[in-house]
Amino acid sequence: MIDLKFLKAGVKKWITRVDAWRCSCKKCLHKFNSEERFPNPPKYGHSMMCWCVYLNAVCGVNLNRIRRTLADIFGLYTDHNLMYRFKGYLARSCQSLSDEIFQSVLRDPILHVDETVVHLGGGQQGYVWVLTSMDKAYYFYRPSREGSFLQEMLIPFKGVLVSDFYSAYDALSCEQQKCLVHIVRDIDDDLLRNPLDTELRALAAQLGTLLQEIIQTVDRYGLKRRHLRKHKRAVSRFFKEVLSTIFTSELANKYGKRFQKSGKKMFTFLDHDGVPWNNNNAEHAIKRFAKYRRMADGQFTERTLKEYLTLASVFETCEFNNVNVLRFLLSKETTLAGLFKMARRKDQGHFAQPRSPTTVAIRNPISRI
Repeated sequence: MIDLKFLKAGVKKWITRVDAWRCSCKKCLHKFNSEERFPNPPKYGHSMMCWCVYLNAVCGVNLNRIRRTLADIFGLYTDHNLMYRFKGYLARSCQSLSDEIFQSVLRDPILHVDETVVHLGGGQQGYVWVLTSMDKAYYFYRPSREGSFLQEMLIPFKGVLVSDFYSAYDALSCEQQKCLVHIVRDIDDDLLRNPLDTELRALAAQLGTLLQEIIQTVDRYGLKRRHLRKHKRAVSRFFKEVLSTIFTSELANKYGKRFQKSGKKMFTFLDHDGVPWNNNNAEHAIKRFAKYRRMADGQFTERTLKEYLTLASVFETCEFNNVNVLRFLLSKETTLAGLFKMARRKDQGHFAQPRSPTTVAIRNPISRI
């Protein structure tokens, strides 16, 4: 069996030879081996498979360069299709952990969701979705962006859903927090394209002032309800003023309707402890797939894509918990409790304590002109 041996000082090629005999009982004719092993023992070891998949899925090295690395450094010459079999092998071994991550995510008090497009071979298009909590991430594939399946999938979830403004999320029965970064970005972009729109400029200034005060409180005290609820009166005044204003500007009127539809869901975090006002966790997780998509978009099959997403769920959860991905793969650990143990933390049951959310600087959008 050809494998790699990881030592404190480096890594080297490691070949194991097993001599075994096939025996037969003369009385009952029962046949057996002198060594316990699979009928078709693998030619390549677990560590070598982990190394190749780690370089491809985590470091972004394409398969041809990995083959060349094995040949140049270790003198191992492998077939191109062998790399896909390595990935399939690790995906099967991580499947139970990926399923456990999904169940654990649904039990957490905060859930982030996002999706992005992916192109399969043959011109087929689909979507990759990601569900994240504060310390776990789960990826899955759907052939379309239609989101009615979420109602059944998220039945066990009883917390606050943090998402963008995609209309499919509005039908969900759980409490929701709409990502304020999205609305700020949209207003900012429209304001740059229409700098003479005075009504949109005034609306942007009002929202910018309101958010600046709230984010200052978050930076000082964190996401604590007892400190954030003092801003609810200012939020109510903002919505009352916006909804009572008759806009002549088409853009300002569009945002007025948007505030009327989703306004209450934009400031749900004021009534909760630890609920972030942005969708940074899901946005960060979806970037992992977006980076991998650059070198593989259009070459996926549905099977290979699902295999990668199984691995990505494990890898992103490792990174959320500051666990070295390669060390985790080499450990052959297949449980979430084992992953948390490597992270030197205990499995916190149904409700994991949220990490301090990543805050982004919010400036008054009107300052751009």
